[in-house]
Amino acid sequence: MTKYTLLRGMGLMLVVGMVAGCATAPMQEMSDARQAVQAAREAGATLHTPVAMDNAERDLSQAENKLRKRDYDSARDEALAAKQQAVKTRNMALAISQAKEAMVKAEQMGVAMQTARDWLSQAEAASAAGNEEEALRTAQQARQEAQDGMLRLQEEKLRAEREKLLAEQVNQEWLGKVPPLLDEARQAADRLSDEQREALREGEEAYREKQGRKAYELVNPVVEAVRALPPLKQMQQYKVAAGDTLWRIAARKAVYGNPWWWPLIYLSNQDKLPDPQGLNAAMVLDIDMNPSADLVDLAVQYAHRRQGAKGDLKKLDRQFLREAKEAK
Repeated sequence: MTKYTLLRGMGLMLVVGMVAGCATAPMQEMSDARQAVQAAREAGATLHTPVAMDNAERDLSQAENKLRKRDYDSARDEALAAKQQAVKTRNMALAISQAKEAMVKAEQMGVAMQTARDWLSQAEAASAAGNEEEALRTAQQARQEAQDGMLRLQEEKLRAEREKLLAEQVNQEWLGKVPPLLDEARQAADRLSDEQREALREGEEAYREKQGRKAYELVNPVVEAVRALPPLKQMQQYKVAAGDTLWRIAARKAVYGNPWWWPLIYLSNQDKLPDPQGLNAAMVLDIDMNPSADLVDLAVQYAHRRQGAKGDLKKLDRQFLREAKEAK
């Protein structure tokens, strides 16, 4: 009897212990669930994954209700579910948040974001459906697309800067070639055609505007044309023979081949000739073999004017010399 009573008592104690074990409140599980939900909130889940966040908070709320009702087994199950949902929510929220941050930076830089937006929309839809794997994958795609866009833009800017620097270096090389060409072309301005003078003017303007290649391509052909011209004889001397006049001397082929150019001889020898008609035999005259076009025009006009003039010819002579001096 005593042995039976002892065994019965031990059995009761075991049952009580089992009951007591099952009835223990799931405090650790609840704590873990609350911490996981809080971590999801801090990760921005309320903003970035609101549906998943609502599910995690709902599971936690149900666990707390079960706990208050002392339904510890159900409370434990709900707490574990809340923790699991919260961890998934936090993971998805972090991934989507990082994708959005990368997209904002990329958009501020001017990167096109349509493809990244499409990936982000898929990530948010997967998050709302509770598909963590798909949400993480597509959020990563959105983030990667934004980062790749920023990298491409940076590379394009670097390439543009390098090209700009190279272009500037090349332009400086062209500019360095232009000044001596301009000087050479200007020195031969009297021998240039109207078209060549216009090219020279445009070349000077391009050079002032730092357009090296354009200036070179305008001026160089002018200089090449000048270099192709026969060399100029600046001055030659002529010994006056008996019966010579300035008219006859200018008409000689070895001089000007045009009698109306005689005032040019007078101009070059005004220190020897106080009067265009004051020639003496054996006098040595200086002949300018490279008169400017302006001087030629002035001389011809003067020659015609003087031929038919009456009265004070010296006044006409002085006027011509004065105008010729200004024309030079």
